[in-house]
Amino acid sequence: MKNLIERIKSLKGYSRFNSIPSRIFLDTNVLQYLQDFGEYIFDNYRESKEYFQCSRKSICKGERLFNEIEALHDIFININRTNFEFSLSPAVYHEVEKKGDTRFVSWFNDVWEHWQAVVSEYENREAFSPLSEKRYKKAVIDKSLSGSFSTDDNKIVLAAIRNDCNALLTVDKFAKDQNKKIYVFIKYEMMILTPVELIELIKPYQALWC
Repeated sequence: MKNLIERIKSLKGYSRFNSIPSRIFLDTNVLQYLQDFGEYIFDNYRESKEYFQCSRKSICKGERLFNEIEALHDIFININRTNFEFSLSPAVYHEVEKKGDTRFVSWFNDVWEHWQAVVSEYENREAFSPLSEKRYKKAVIDKSLSGSFSTDDNKIVLAAIRNDCNALLTVDKFAKDQNKKIYVFIKYEMMILTPVELIELIKPYQALWC
């Protein structure tokens, strides 16, 4: 059985290119890494090729999260040349607030303002397709969906569906479960991706944004 990435990569030509997500929901953990390792992710500055370090933790080469941080760098280093939209919701804010870190709350607010600006730029166009509300209402009562995730994770998944996102970007453990990922993709046309997986999808086309 093909995993989610294999399914998408098996598409041909335009269908595969068209599958690249354009609106991406940022899970709380990804938002945290964007703050903690922003000097590398956005500005290409790193102290060592063997580890990443911030006030909270050190992540060494060979660890799974080391590769995810490098992938975040590859996604965001030329971000101004892409058409990606990065989405947030109050569900993420509640998780951020629980951490009791004022700097993290401030960072959320910065990214939230950017997301609100993206929505406002649609003006007379629909920022959210009519299908997104239908999918959201369906997802809210979907016991298979709620039974597959923790209460907090389910709120994040629902928020991403409601915001009409093509992908939910996360480094959470639930992103390892291919059955969950395929279920959400088939039912709600949304991919649950790690940064490494997102890079795998866009890498053949990255020259378009360099």
